Amino acid sequence: MPETYQPNPIICPLCGESNYCAQAVGDDAQGDCWCMKATVPAELLAQLPVAAKDVSCICQTCLTAYTKTH
Repeated sequence: MPETYQPNPIICPLCGESNYCAQAVGDDAQGDCWCMKATVPAELLAQLPVAAKDVSCICQTCLTAYTKTH
């Protein structure tokens, strides 16, 4: 990540694709987002840029890929 990395709450900080976070876009019609029910391993969270922590969700694709390989 470049030093000027700016987190975006609707973009996965690992792959740069949409994280489809209903909470980030304020979509109350969907209720809780999938990410609110997911367990994200600490090792995967440790890969996030510091600026993205507690700002941007990891996408389901990155979470699934990580859990399949670990």
